[in-house]
Amino acid sequence: MILILSAMPEELSAISTSVQRPATHRSGSREVVQGLISGQPVSLAFSRWGKVAAASTAAHLITALRPTHVVFTGIAGALRDDLSIGDVVFARELFQHDLDASPFFPPTHIPLLDRSGLPADQSMTEGLRAALLRAHGERAPRTWIADIATGDQVIGRPVQRAQVLSAVPQAACVEMEGAAVAQVCHEFDVPFACVRMISDRADESLAPAEVFALARRSGDCATAMLREWLACEFD
Repeated sequence: MILILSAMPEELSAISTSVQRPATHRSGSREVVQGLISGQPVSLAFSRWGKVAAASTAAHLITALRPTHVVFTGIAGALRDDLSIGDVVFARELFQHDLDASPFFPPTHIPLLDRSGLPADQSMTEGLRAALLRAHGERAPRTWIADIATGDQVIGRPVQRAQVLSAVPQAACVEMEGAAVAQVCHEFDVPFACVRMISDRADESLAPAEVFALARRSGDCATAMLREWLACEFD
């Protein structure tokens, strides 16, 4: 079974409508939709915003449902000038830009795990990227495999953007959940991938209405990608 998480209902709604034989139930305080996509068993859940909520959701559902893989989909703000609105970034490694236990550890270093970045599963990442390109054909968005920064802030001011890049200079984009879920999956030894559509530039141009519209577009894009990936990778 594949666990699919998103941080916003707008991101998850399109995927939810594609589930065959859906059944909705509550697990703890989370609502879970279970069924089939492309004939493969899936569970979908709204993680809620931020690292703690997302990590709590992931840990609970991994324990309760025992998924074989976890996919996190959604939106992110661009940190690089070569990224455009609507591009899709597949995580290579994920870093918590606001984690700083200095002077005991370097900034972004995760105590006791002896690392800063948490890698996404390479096979999943490459398979999902290929599936997105096949599913959308000539209309496919530009795709990137790059590092992603995660923190408990909406980044919408130049000073915030600069702080994120100071902590994780190589990050292509920034969001609020990915690295937290990546750490949970790492500790539970569950393969993980994170897919983010660029919704804004993580600066003063941030417009909530446009972000919510891109969240819905991200869900549509992810639906086609997941259908193709599940049909080809697990047949």
